Amino acid sequence: MAEYQEREIRQENGIFDYLNKFCTNRSAFKVLYINLHDLGENARSQQNKKAIVDVFMPLVKKSAAKVFVLPNEDILIIFNKTAQDELSSSLVRVYFILQSDDKLKNAESLENAGIIVFYDLGTEYTDVSKRIVAACQKKQEQSFLGRERDMSFFNTSNKRFRRELTPDMLAKVQKIISVADFSSFIRRQAICAIIGKSAPQRVFEEVFVSIPDMRDSLLPEVEITANPWLFLALTETLDKRVLEIISRHDDGALIGNFSVNINVSTILSDDFLRFDDSINGAMRQSIVLELQLVDIFSDIRSFILAKIFAKTRGYKICIDGITVDKLKYLNRTNLDCDLMKVVWHPSFVDIINEDKHFMDYVNKAERAKIILCRIDDANAVEVGNSLGINLYQGRYVQRLLNASNTKR
Repeated sequence: MAEYQEREIRQENGIFDYLNKFCTNRSAFKVLYINLHDLGENARSQQNKKAIVDVFMPLVKKSAAKVFVLPNEDILIIFNKTAQDELSSSLVRVYFILQSDDKLKNAESLENAGIIVFYDLGTEYTDVSKRIVAACQKKQEQSFLGRERDMSFFNTSNKRFRRELTPDMLAKVQKIISVADFSSFIRRQAICAIIGKSAPQRVFEEVFVSIPDMRDSLLPEVEITANPWLFLALTETLDKRVLEIISRHDDGALIGNFSVNINVSTILSDDFLRFDDSINGAMRQSIVLELQLVDIFSDIRSFILAKIFAKTRGYKICIDGITVDKLKYLNRTNLDCDLMKVVWHPSFVDIINEDKHFMDYVNKAERAKIILCRIDDANAVEVGNSLGINLYQGRYVQRLLNASNTKR
C-alpha cells in the first residue's frame, strides 16, 4: 500500500508536464474525471482506489493513456479518442466497484450520477486545467464458490437412458460429497463488460461446481436434475462444502470479485454464519450471492429475510435464472437486488420484435445492472449492446477473453 501512496504523489506532480509534453495534439485526446471525493468513505477506501486504477492499466499499456490520483482522491485519466470504446468498458467495471454507494443506488450509470465528467482537450483545456488546480489545492485527508445449476449445460443426448434420482441415491451422494475432495469439479467463468468492438474486460468471476462432471463421476446412470426437489436438497449440501472451501481459503485466488450460486435457505443457516465470521470484512463487498428465481419465489418471506441479512453484511445480490419472457414481470427495485441475470435464447430477438414494450422492461430493470448470460455467439452481444446492456457471460465471452489475454 505504501508503494501505491508514493505513486499518487508522483502522479500529482506530473499532470501538467504530461499534458504539455505528450498531448501536443490536444484535439486527439480526452480527459475522464472521476469525482471520487463526493462519495462515501467505503467507496473512497484505498482498496477501491487501487482497484479503479488497476481497471485502467490495460488501457495505459495498450493506448498510452495516463492515470493520475489527485490529492483530493479524485482520479484523472487522459486517453486518446480512439480508445473510447475500451474506456467505456472500463467504466462498467468502475461502476460495479462503486455501485454500493448511496449516490449510485438509483443511478443507471456513473455519468447519470454525476460521478464522472468528460473533457475534450482540444476545446476544454482551460476547464480541465482549473479542475486539476482546484483538486490539487484541496489537500484534505479523506480517508468491491459456487456451482453451475444451468440445465442447458448438460449433455441431454443420453438423458432418456438415465434413471431418476431417488431419496436413497441422494443420501449416498450427500454422504460422499460431505467428505470427498471435489476440487476437480470446480469451474470458473468470467462476467465481462463488452461495449462495441472493445475487448472484453473481466468484472468478476462466477465460481461453480460443474454438476454434469460431478454426476458423470458419482452417478453416471442417473439424471440427478430430473426431480427438482431432490436436486434442491443436493445443492444445499454443495452450498455447505463450497462455503467451507472458501472460508478455509483453499484457493488462494478467491480473495474477492467472485460470485457464488447459493440457496436462500443456506444464507439463513449456521453454515453461512460460520462462513461470514471467517472472512475479512472488506472481502464481503466484492462477493456476489447468486439466487435462483425459482428458489426466491418458492418462499418469498425467507428470501426477504436472507436478502436483508446479506446486504446488511455487505454482500451483493444477483437474481439468476431470469428468462426473457419473465423479465416484464420482475421489478428490480422492489426486489432490491444489485444485479439480474437474463438468459440469452434464440427467441430473444423474436420477443424484442413482437413486444413493443420490451425496452420499458429493460429500462425498469436498469441496463447497467443486467447480465446477459449463456452467450454462445457474437450475435447475442450485438443484440445486448443494441439494448444498452454491457455485462455478458458465456462460452463465447470466455473465448474472447482468453484470446484477448493471449494476445496481450
